[in-house]
Amino acid sequence: MTGQEDDDPRDAERPGIPAGRPGDAREIAAMIAFLASPEAAYVTGSSHVVDGGMLLMAPRANQLAMED
Repeated sequence: MTGQEDDDPRDAERPGIPAGRPGDAREIAAMIAFLASPEAAYVTGSSHVVDGGMLLMAPRANQLAMED
């Protein structure tokens, strides 16, 4: 997902990512496991963004561009 082997991404700092670290395929797998579980039986028609806050970056980039 981010060019990692079995390294724990929680040890790598990435200040450009709102979560402060790169993502881990296990985090995506955890969301998939939840959605496939009985606990998610009432979840319908929704989108779940698992991106460490990257979706928030586009509005911030637009805001910074308007300030220049």
